[in-house]
Amino acid sequence: MSEAERSSLQMLMAGLAHEVNTPLGAIRSNRDVLQRAVNRLSDILADEVVDETEIDQIRDLVKTIGEVIDVDQVAVDVISGLVASVRDCWRTDLATLRPVDLHEGLESTLLLLRHELKHRIEVVREYGELPVVECYPSQVNQVFMNLILNASQAISGPGTITIRTYRRDDRVAVEISDTGAGIAPEDLERIFDAGFTTKGTKSGMGLGLRICREIIESHGGGIEVESTVGKGSTFRILLPIEQRAGASRT
Repeated sequence: MSEAERSSLQMLMAGLAHEVNTPLGAIRSNRDVLQRAVNRLSDILADEVVDETEIDQIRDLVKTIGEVIDVDQVAVDVISGLVASVRDCWRTDLATLRPVDLHEGLESTLLLLRHELKHRIEVVREYGELPVVECYPSQVNQVFMNLILNASQAISGPGTITIRTYRRDDRVAVEISDTGAGIAPEDLERIFDAGFTTKGTKSGMGLGLRICREIIESHGGGIEVESTVGKGSTFRILLPIEQRAGASRT
C-alpha cells in the first residue's frame, strides 16, 4: 500500500468510527429502555393476574418496545450502509480494471464523508445519463473523496457542494463545485505541484491534487479547474468511457 493510500485509509477509518458511534449510541441507549420494559412486564405478569390498569400499562410497554425496535432497525441499516460503502470503495477486487457506474462510487464516497458534510454542507446532485466507465474503481473513488473533502474544507461556514455529471463525446465529466473561498489566480498554476497547499497546515487525507491528477491521467483523462476568489471552485474530472490497451495502474 502506498503512502497516499495509507493516508486515505486512515482518514476513512477515522470518519467511519465517528459516523458509526451515533447509531451504536442509539442501540446502547435502547437496550436500557428494552430491559426496563421487559422487567416491568415480568413484574406485571408475576402474579398471573392482570387488571385493567395493568392492561393499559402492557399496551404502553408494547408500544414502546415496537418504537425501540424501529429505531434500532434504522441504526442497523445506517451501519450496514457504511460497511457496504467501505467495501465498495476499498474492496481489493476493485483494484482491477472493469466497467463501473460512477454514480455508485460518488454515493459511497458521500456516505463515508457524511460526518464532514452534515449540518453544514448541502450537497446538490445534478446527475446526468452516464454509460458505465472502464476504470480502476478504488483509485477513482479516492479521487472523488479527496476532491469532495477539499471542497468541504474550502467552505468556512455553511455552504453548498454541487456534483454534476454528463457525457462529453467519448468521455464522461464529473464536476465538483463548492461555494468556498476560491483559489487566487497566482495559485491556480501551482495547485498540482507536489506538496503545495493553500491551507495553513496540511489537512485532509494527504492524497494531494498532484496524485489525483496522476491517477486520472493514468486512465487517459484529465482534471480541469476553474475558480473565482470569494465565490468558489469547480474541479472537472474527464474520463474516457473505454480504456485503451495497456492502460497503466498508478
